[in-house]
Amino acid sequence: MKPSSSTTVARYVVIAIVLLIAAAAYYWGAYLPSMRKLPIPTDPPAFGVTYLYSFGSAFMDTTSPTRVVKQDIEKIKSAGFTCVKVNFPFAHTTTYANMIADAAAEKGLYPIGQLIGHEEKPTNRAFTEDELRNWEQFVRAEVRRNKDRIYFWEIWNEPAMTQLRFRYGTPSEYLDLLRRSYAIIKEENPSARVIVTADYTDTEAEAFTNEFLNLGGTAYFDYLSFHPYNAIDPDARLNLEETIAQEKALSEKYAKPLWITEIGYPDSDSDKTRQAEIAAQLFTAASQSRIPIVWFHWSDARVSSVDGKTGWGLIREDGTHKPVYDEIKAYIGQ
Repeated sequence: MKPSSSTTVARYVVIAIVLLIAAAAYYWGAYLPSMRKLPIPTDPPAFGVTYLYSFGSAFMDTTSPTRVVKQDIEKIKSAGFTCVKVNFPFAHTTTYANMIADAAAEKGLYPIGQLIGHEEKPTNRAFTEDELRNWEQFVRAEVRRNKDRIYFWEIWNEPAMTQLRFRYGTPSEYLDLLRRSYAIIKEENPSARVIVTADYTDTEAEAFTNEFLNLGGTAYFDYLSFHPYNAIDPDARLNLEETIAQEKALSEKYAKPLWITEIGYPDSDSDKTRQAEIAAQLFTAASQSRIPIVWFHWSDARVSSVDGKTGWGLIREDGTHKPVYDEIKAYIGQ
């Protein structure tokens, strides 16, 4: 018997309701903030790893990136890490960055949010005033959304870096960007802490850092970060011990605690065994000096190549562990 028109309409209504519920559930899981609130930390988490992702990777093509992220975060926690560093890109979607931060918070891992924008301006200048206003809106939105889960914000990446891709204008221009960002972060979340990478990678970076600090930059950050890539280069002017000693002197002079918020070593530069040896040296040196450390980065399956070099991750593209993963996990577990 042919169903009545009213029965057909009722079926369509039921189907529509089911689809709406499914869509709402997906939206809630993928885009809305997690309900997990992290307690305000008294100290920075000791061991972290950067979670990078590529818009062209299989991760982006999957029908459920939320599930993939949650699986990765579970593995990161199992490895013993206590924090996850996430990039928040200016003038791009931050949906995935927030998804990672939410998943980390759900597992009790503290996210470090790095507010970056170097892809959105010419390399030879700072932001214009209009761009700065947009940047301020961006900072406010992200800090407000993550008030109960992100207590550490790093401003820019490596503003003193000689390679102009990451350089942010002059020391005084970077100070202006930092001052504006700091004020917004403290207003939106008084418990949040601001991190600045101001290191001595080379003589030009040293000049930039010194001028920035002499201009009063220390008034606008809480942690002094450094990325000691130069210290693991055999041709560098300073070795790892000398680099840490230099940063300790800065820390004592300006009364700012140290943090290595990025350091890694690609296996394309040598081999996977050497990568593990480098990691052991770095984690040992950082722990002996009581400096928190963040490894760059988690998985080659999410980002296989950075700056033309492959194999930065702890995890291979097929999901198996490299020797560096086992080395770091064993060290954290001591």
